[in-house]
Amino acid sequence: MRDPVRQITPSLPTPSQEARKEAASGSRSLQTHANLLSSWDCLTHVEVQQPAPSDVPATVTVAAWNIERCKRVPESADVLRQSGADIVLATEMDLGMARSGQHHTTRDLAEALGMGHAFGVEFVELGTGDPYETSLFAEMPNDHGLHGNAILSRYPLENVSLLPLDDGGRWFTDSPKNDGQFRIGGRMAMAAQIGGVTFVSVHYESVSDAQGRADQTRRMLDLIQAEYGHGPCVIGGDLNTAAFSDRRMSGAEILANPASSEPSFTAFHDAGFVWQSANAPGMTTRAAPGRPVRYPLKKLDWLFVRGVSASDPAIFPAVCERGDYLSDHEPITAKVAL
Repeated sequence: MRDPVRQITPSLPTPSQEARKEAASGSRSLQTHANLLSSWDCLTHVEVQQPAPSDVPATVTVAAWNIERCKRVPESADVLRQSGADIVLATEMDLGMARSGQHHTTRDLAEALGMGHAFGVEFVELGTGDPYETSLFAEMPNDHGLHGNAILSRYPLENVSLLPLDDGGRWFTDSPKNDGQFRIGGRMAMAAQIGGVTFVSVHYESVSDAQGRADQTRRMLDLIQAEYGHGPCVIGGDLNTAAFSDRRMSGAEILANPASSEPSFTAFHDAGFVWQSANAPGMTTRAAPGRPVRYPLKKLDWLFVRGVSASDPAIFPAVCERGDYLSDHEPITAKVAL
């Protein structure tokens, strides 16, 4: 299993277009993938930009949001301002992708919110994205081709690390969705300590099953234990918990007994985490324009807390003030007493 990444840089080095083209046209073996994973600096470092110095208050509002590439930074910032978020556990963030205007979306979003950030690469994208994105941007090369997860914070970030959830390579040797997404890397979580509390932003594998998600959960919890101990912790992100909708469970039924469908919740419980006070019962996905609408909607996005108390959970619509779509996931929030 890959080791955690702890090397910090203020600006991630990015692979050239020539290097990415060479990787895309070469051998699609696990050995080739392992060589790229260890030799490209963007996959062995995490980017950290600190916010202005500020004391951490007794209570903060934490948001978790899969922002679906963060294609509209100003509008996404407006939604997060309205949510009152002090700390954002963000997933599906782009850096130098045509589909998101070649922006460094984490940096730009953090600057818009007056926050610092920690960003780590989940995948180096060798293509332009999923079939819908490819239909729009196939003739426009990516400037840098990076995609990952982040923590945005009003308060200083300490002990930042990237926690790998698998060995990677699955999306390099053979795209599991057979949809043209061709990538170097693997699923991961970003972690940092803020005010003595560990915060984790995570995105589980989308092509998996309930047992696979349980395996990823145990891997993540083991890494958190090894890196940060058993102290207070907040975990948030897109867990791709699709088994609930397969059984057509309501939001209230999901909160009351999630482990009956998703055994990852047993692992969270056994590690001392609670979720009932940190999550509202509603579903957290939204139909995306230009793509087939699939019902029922799903509850994929979660906040978990240990050693701190959560209250006032909420779900916010992922649309801007004009009503334009921002993401296929809704942002979720909770107040956390540290």
